[in-house]
Amino acid sequence: MESLRGRLLIASPSLVDPNFHQAVVLIAAHGESGALGLILNRELEVGLAEVWGQISDEPCVRDQKVRHGGPVGGTLMALHDQRPMADMIVQDDLYVATALNAMEWLAGTVEGRALFYIGHSGWGSGQLESELEEGTWLVLPASADHVFGDLDAFALWKAAATDVGRREIQGLVAPRHIPNDPRTN
Repeated sequence: MESLRGRLLIASPSLVDPNFHQAVVLIAAHGESGALGLILNRELEVGLAEVWGQISDEPCVRDQKVRHGGPVGGTLMALHDQRPMADMIVQDDLYVATALNAMEWLAGTVEGRALFYIGHSGWGSGQLESELEEGTWLVLPASADHVFGDLDAFALWKAAATDVGRREIQGLVAPRHIPNDPRTN
């Protein structure tokens, strides 16, 4: 299977696991040994400034909530658009920082866009491929708008699922026959 790095996994409506119900997950890494992703539409009630003191003595100027990346515990990570601070390249305009100095720089400036995550989503070798075969996930190319947009949790899931459906329909029907709003058909 080709790598899903830089793709979104959209939870199918039948996925009832509370960890991933109506989740939109950005796949940051995917290979033979497994996959790592971050849930885009799970915001925690804790602000970054509240946890930053446990991470670093450097100042934090970002006023935002920390996000829940998934059920696998781990250190703080940042999803951002500043290539020099990248520890992991997701795609040309999306990067992950895990190194402390990169996260200090991202937290200490309002330059660029950055989201900070506690936890991540992980799949072992072949696990994600099996879930895809079962129809657990819908797949869509990611964009910075998906990651940094201002849609709430449900609206992001619904918009991404709609985009997947639109792409599927376009593969079956000539585009000139697809109305912008299928409900008006």
